[in-house]
Amino acid sequence: MAKEKEAAKAWVKAHSCKAWHDEWCLVDGTLIPLYDRPNWYGESYFNWKCNYSLNIQVVFLLNLHIIDFSYGHTGTIHDSSTWEGTQLKQDHDKYMKDNEFVWADSAYPVCQLV
Repeated sequence: MAKEKEAAKAWVKAHSCKAWHDEWCLVDGTLIPLYDRPNWYGESYFNWKCNYSLNIQVVFLLNLHIIDFSYGHTGTIHDSSTWEGTQLKQDHDKYMKDNEFVWADSAYPVCQLV
């Protein structure tokens, strides 16, 4: 992954603000619709879009290669909570240097990593 990481950082530096060159991956959540209400704890799957769903969190590189994900969360779980289940968040010291951070939208808490 080191080569892909460096390639992503080089792309950001060449195509964006040079100050963002240490931001090399992105995170986003999406809702996967379910066909019907689950029998067990069905109300916890009912999301803000008025559908029954699962929430999946995906961490990916700028070339859209998925490098981490978290799944199995009910549709009522917010993206910021689902982010906590990713390996990158749990072991960020293993994957990221001090000055590196992750692109995320406003659904995520502002912290040193995001």
